[in-house]
This record gives sequence, structure tokens and C-alpha cells, in this order.
Amino acid sequence: MPAGSLATALAGRYTVERELGVGGMATVYLAHDLRHDRDVAIKVLRPELAESLGRERFLREIRLAARLNHPHILALHDSGEAAGDLFFVMPLMEGLTLRDRLRRDGPLPVDAAVRIASEVADALDYAHRHDVVHRDIKPENILLHEGHALVADFGIGKAVVAASASGAPTLTQVGVTVGTPTYMSPEQAAGDDVDGRSDLFALGCVLYEMLTGEPPFTGPTVQAVIARRFQHTPPPVSASRPAVPPGVCHVIERLLERDPASRTSTGAHVVAALQSPDARGVPDAAPRAGPSVAVLPFANMSAAADDAYFADGITEEIINVLAHVDGLRVAARTSCFAFKGKDEDLRAVGAKLGVAHVLEGSVRKAGPRLRITAQLIDVADGYHRWSESYDRELVDVFAVQDEIAGAIAAKLRLSLLDGRGRSAERAGPRSVEAYELLLRGRVLLWQRGRAILDALPCFARAVALDPELVDAHALLGDAHRLVCVYGMAPASETIPHALGAIDRALALDPEHPQALTTLANIKSVHDVDIEASVALADRVLAREPLNVQALCERALVVALRSDSSPQRLARALQDLRAARRADPLNAWAAALESFSLSCVGLHEDALRSARQAVSLDAHAFTGRWALVWALSSLGRDDEALAVAEETLPMSGRNPRVLAEMAAIHARHEDAGAVRAILDELRTRAAGAYVESSVLGCVFAAAGELAEARALVARGIAEHDTGWQFSKSPAWAPFKSDPAGAAMLRALGY
Repeated sequence: MPAGSLATALAGRYTVERELGVGGMATVYLAHDLRHDRDVAIKVLRPELAESLGRERFLREIRLAARLNHPHILALHDSGEAAGDLFFVMPLMEGLTLRDRLRRDGPLPVDAAVRIASEVADALDYAHRHDVVHRDIKPENILLHEGHALVADFGIGKAVVAASASGAPTLTQVGVTVGTPTYMSPEQAAGDDVDGRSDLFALGCVLYEMLTGEPPFTGPTVQAVIARRFQHTPPPVSASRPAVPPGVCHVIERLLERDPASRTSTGAHVVAALQSPDARGVPDAAPRAGPSVAVLPFANMSAAADDAYFADGITEEIINVLAHVDGLRVAARTSCFAFKGKDEDLRAVGAKLGVAHVLEGSVRKAGPRLRITAQLIDVADGYHRWSESYDRELVDVFAVQDEIAGAIAAKLRLSLLDGRGRSAERAGPRSVEAYELLLRGRVLLWQRGRAILDALPCFARAVALDPELVDAHALLGDAHRLVCVYGMAPASETIPHALGAIDRALALDPEHPQALTTLANIKSVHDVDIEASVALADRVLAREPLNVQALCERALVVALRSDSSPQRLARALQDLRAARRADPLNAWAAALESFSLSCVGLHEDALRSARQAVSLDAHAFTGRWALVWALSSLGRDDEALAVAEETLPMSGRNPRVLAEMAAIHARHEDAGAVRAILDELRTRAAGAYVESSVLGCVFAAAGELAEARALVARGIAEHDTGWQFSKSPAWAPFKSDPAGAAMLRALGY
């Protein structure tokens, strides 16, 4: 609203003199309150925001904020509607904002920073006790008047959030974001419900900046800034300001905890801690973890070395059964199998996996007979808490697994439940041969690469022998999917078989986690139906919150897209962090974390995750591809090419790695090297399957853009997956073509 229009609308109450400034939500005017003979500041909300909020909601929230009466909260004098515009009136304060002072002076003296933080914490404590959360604590909203802090703009954030939740136009539609990415808590960034602890996280960011001159989380883009709070621990304040008392540093560390439950919980606690800067301990320590166990791969004691798959399969089955012990945290399969064949000290195993107990044992199979031994060991002292041997028929294998899980639950004083909270009871396998094929196929599937092709007939034969073996149907579907994902066959040949197997699995168990996770992946990469994919992953995670595959699939599909909101990206990085915690030695999860970090521009963090992936499994293609991607993104082209060259022979000269190499050569104007890669892939495509979109990507590196666009369009039509990784540096030549970039952008990539 122009100043003249506002003056006319408020005539008789206020004299509007001039505009003071424009912010993200409102325009501020200098005015004189005629009734009380005082200068005031009038904030007029942007019209589109006012329409979204609605008059009644806005005035209700402003009335609640106006009741706050605290020496460090800027008062609200008045509010209302003028000529259709919503406004509120505040005192006109002489002095600077905290942002102004930081720009002028840089880092503040420790005593000044501590005093300001204490006053803001006191104000927040008062507001939170009156059920008002600010949602946008930042230096711009902290006024400095006569050396003391005043927090401004209480009430507005809550009104905007309430409007969004009620079905009014979304914040994105009206161009408004509640909170500022640099100071936003992880839960607020993820779009979760927030309480006062979210404001305290923002206060921790402000205090960090007052002492160091820089916020704790920065980045080249909004997405990168938000991502850093999930992946990056900022350097301690003492690294740049050694004179800052340890107690103050500890307060900041507690305020910046990612998990609200681990964060200092009230402003009063912050004030108390800051008033005793030498104190090391603050209230509300994080809760200790409950009972936990890792199942190490059982040793194969059978006469036939080929029966090793059976021992591995039994180990995995026991892990799955233990996962249904209520209150027991079980280390994930991949992390447990990282210790296969290694004679590692159990204390080191416990430390690496974060568990208090280890279950180890052996399996001997002779004809129809089975002998399983197992022992539960406390990693702290090596004490055997329990051990037992089982001599049974193979048909009793499920009963043995359940007995082992039940014994462990009893020793740890826990309850053995199934996924729906009932005591677990399982009948034996209908076909022992089908069960053995399931175990063999599962071990092959975990090996990835071309071993997937060997797993397929195992699962197919298993379901033929036992049509009700639901796990075999689900894994058969996943194997068909992976053949497509790894570029070994086109989607037209694999996805129909995958969907058929998944349909049969879900007919037997509508909530089968593996079947739903596989279907989620197909929905994202084949149908490009992101909402359906995320909803399916949500179903899995509702029952199994630490299902690593579901967490990673849900995260990657969001990170790869160019149209994902900051909130979704924040949730994706939360998912990946949860997956890495649940399965710390999983190279695949580390690689997917690297891909996602690269996608949001955090290339140094992506490089660190990629190196972890390769160190966990030096021969896995996914981790090596992630490493090439991260190095290339950082411009470390010689290193990227060296890793790519090492990867080619162990990956069957994977076209995606060749595409990364072609883009690097194109950057260095080495047309001969690009042409050699293009000729290799064209020759291969004449006799074997090569994803059309990846071939198009290499044509773009060679400067043949029309052919590149045609091939990528074909790849999209054929549902290949290569183009969905278009945030990779390999795709830079293609996206430098406006028509090519528009083609991907139209699909959200």
C-alpha cells in the first residue's frame, strides 16, 4: 500500500509520514500516534500474504502476541485492517538491529554476546510458557535499545503457519517462508511441527554468529544451507575465539543439537548456563540407548563349502526375527556382514556398531539335518550371557530361529513380538528346497552387479516350489527391478516381471516391506510418480522406522529432482542420516548419501561420504561412481579420471562412468578422448543394451546436441533411469543446451 493510501485509511488515528523499509512479509512506515502523541512503526502485510492469512486469523494471533509483556519483547500497540490491508503497530525504537551491529563491528565481545543471548533466552522462555513460538529468531529481529535486546515480530510466524495448515494458499504460492534458512532448526526445515526448542536452535545460531562473525551453517544455495545442519557439525567457537569460556561453548553445542530431545529444552536453562560460564554440565542430558545387539555372520561348519550361503541366510533370518523384539535395537544386516571372515575384537565390533551385545554362532547342514549353535556375548567384558545348541530337521528351521530370538529377549528382559504387536509364531517352510533357494538367491542379490542375474532363477524356482513363499516373490520383483536399474536390460523387458512378482507378494502380505520398497522405487524411476513413491516408502517406515532401503529410496528420489522443496530436501537428508546411523557400515547407503549431498551442492561433504563408501566396499560400483561424481563436481578432474579408470574394468566398463569421463574430457576440450568414448558406446549399443539417455549424454559431450536430445527423449520414453541422475557433472554438456535443459526441467529434473 502506498504511504498516501495508508495515510488516508488511518486518518484520525495515525499520521503516516514515510516508508522506512520493505521486508519479506511487510512494509514498514514511520507514523505518529495521534491519540497518545508518540512516534510508532506501522507494519503493513503484503496483500497476497494478508489474503492467505485472513483477517480473523491474523487479528487472533496478533492479539495473543500482544498479551506478551516482557522487558525484552517488543510490545504491540495496535492492529487492524485499513482499506483491505492488515497492519500492526509497534513502538519506534531508536538504535540498531543486531544485524546492523554485526555488520558494523563484526564479532562482539564475549560479555556483550552472552548478555544479548541471555536476554533473548529470557524473552523466549516467557513466550514459550505462554504458548507462543516465534519461528524466525535472527539478528534482523533482535533490536538493540540502550544496550539491551528486544525481540520483535512475535505472532506473525504462527499466523502464517496456521494459515498454511488450514488449507489456505501455501507459503510457496504467496512467496513467503516462515523462518530464515541460516537460522532454521532441522525440524522446522523439514516441515515438522515445532515447539520452543526450535527457537532455541535459532538462538544458538545467533550466539555462534555473535562470537565468530559467521553463522554456523552456510552454503552457496538455500538448499545447501539447509542441508548443512543435517550433515555438518560446525567448528567449535573456541577454534576461532579461544578466549570464549568452555561453558559458553558447551551451551552453543547443546543449542545446536540436531535432535530436539537432545537440545537444551527451555530458555531458563540457557540463561542459567550462561550465567555460570565456567560450568561444564547443563540440564536435560540425552537419554541413554536401550538394549542392543549385532548378529555376526554365523560360521559355515557344513562339509560342503557351497553351503556357506545357508549360514549367511540363517544369519539374516535371525536378524529379521530379532528386529521384532520390542525395545531391542538390532544392527543392520550390511553392517553386521562387514565383519564376515574377520577375527575382530568384540569390543571393537560393539564400538563400531554402537551395540552392547553380539550374537555369534555356527551352522552345520547334513542332508535333512541341521545343527545351529549360538551364543550371546556382552561386548563390555566378553561375558557369555547365553548359549545353546539346536539339533533339528531342516523343516524346523523357523522354530529354531524363533527360539534363539526368544532366548535373547528373555535374557534382555524384552518381549518377542511380530510386526503387529502379537507374539510371533511361524509354521515351518512348506518346501525346504524352496527355502534353501530363497537363502541362496538373497545372498547373490546382496552381491549386486551381475550376481543379480544368478539370483533371478533361484527366486523363480523357489516360488514355483512354494507359491506362498512371500519373501521369494518380493525378492524376485526386486531382482528384476535391479536388472533395469543397473542398465543390464531395458525396462520393457524387466519391469513387467518385477510388477507381477510384487503383485503376488502383496496379495500374500499387503504390507510386506520389501515388496512395498521395490514398488516405491518402480513408481519413482519408471512411472516418475514421486508422490506415490514417497507414500509407499512412508508405509514401510511406519512399521519399520529404520528400514535402510526405504529411507534411502525415499531420500534419493527427492534429492535427484530439481523441483524438490527445501523442506523435502531437509527430510531427505534426515532420512539418509538415520540410515547411516542404523547401518553405519553400509557402503550403498554411504554412496546414496554422497549422491544426495552432491545434488544439493555440498560437494566436500559428498566427497567425504563417497570415500567412506569406497573404504567400506572397494569393489562396489555405486560408491566408486559417487566418488567420481564428487571429485568432478569439485573440479578435481585428474583424480576423478583416475578413479574412473580404476572403476571401468571392475564394472564392465559401465556406460555411466564413461559418460562422466566424456564430460571431463569435454571440459578440457579433448575432442579425441570424447570421440573415443562415443565410438565405444555406439559400437556396444549395436549389439547389447546401453541406456539411450546415457548415450545421449555422451553425444552432448561431443557437441552433437540434436542427436543427444533425440536419444534422451527416447530414454525417457523407454523409462531408462540414466536421465534421472542429470544433476551429475556428466550431464553438464547436455544441460548447457537450452532445449536439453528445458526437456529435463519439464519433468522436474
